[in-house]
Amino acid sequence: MVSLPGSNSAWWYGRAIRLYFLFSLTASALWIVKVLYLDPSSLSFLQPPAPPVEDAAPVSSTPHSHHILVDQSSTSFELQPPTRDYTLAFTDHIYCINKKNRLGRKGRMQQLFKYMHLDAHIFSKPQINHLDVWRDMVNSGYERALVLEDDVDFEIDAVSVIKKALDSLNSTTSNWDIFYIGHCSMEEDKGKVKTGFSRVHKAVHPFCTSGYILSRNGAQKLFAYFVKNSKQSHALDVQLVALIKRKLVDAYSLYPPVVYQRRDLYPSDDGMDLKIQRLFKNSAWDQAVAFDPYLANWSDPLDSEYLDPAFKNIPKWMEDKKTVN
Repeated sequence: MVSLPGSNSAWWYGRAIRLYFLFSLTASALWIVKVLYLDPSSLSFLQPPAPPVEDAAPVSSTPHSHHILVDQSSTSFELQPPTRDYTLAFTDHIYCINKKNRLGRKGRMQQLFKYMHLDAHIFSKPQINHLDVWRDMVNSGYERALVLEDDVDFEIDAVSVIKKALDSLNSTTSNWDIFYIGHCSMEEDKGKVKTGFSRVHKAVHPFCTSGYILSRNGAQKLFAYFVKNSKQSHALDVQLVALIKRKLVDAYSLYPPVVYQRRDLYPSDDGMDLKIQRLFKNSAWDQAVAFDPYLANWSDPLDSEYLDPAFKNIPKWMEDKKTVN
């Protein structure tokens, strides 16, 4: 009589053992796939319990800038102090031209420079002009300097763009005089020049002197010319454009610019709205105010009509911020 496999109990026992291990391996594989690809929270039982958090500060929904140090443990917002090394990444010195009676503008620019992590010199005098800055630049021995007026704002990525533009310009020519990073012209993209950065152009009509970088040679050249021709009645930016047209100054422009006049904060005497403002995208000042709305107070001009000549009657909110020397 032939014995059938089913009659052998050992055969059935071995079959059951193999099925058990196959089922275990399949279940383990499915669990691993679930943990790694579908539900990472399944591993939570492997992690030590987190300590209880008391009075956790709410997380701001405002995107953070790499220029900012936010102290979440404090109820007040503190701007990070300026850093000299960050400034030296693209220039030897930063001048901001400020008439001494414009305390509001001075205060706003101080806070803006802190936000941008820039070490700037607020160049304040009762009567000041660009020639004073050029003279100081030459006497101080700076090879290049950034000159700004006190009603400007930056694109938030201004420093990295300026650094890239200057590297490209310097690799093309070492004899440039002036590089406009802020202007009022919509024609600057028409200037042809071969550089490694498409936003650098030969200057065409760079009206306005809101922001520019001068080489030492350019400062010497411009100072000598304007001292000799000091009786001209035309505005400075108009005279500069004339020099560029006559090819007496080697000038370049950044387009779109990264420095803009804030005529919404400080309306101009001519009452004109500049078309160039349409290119302004990410305001550094607006981001700073979003972090600390109190900074909006610095947008007030606070000229001499608000303060006496000795600057003794300073409004209370200015004393609280302690930003007026």
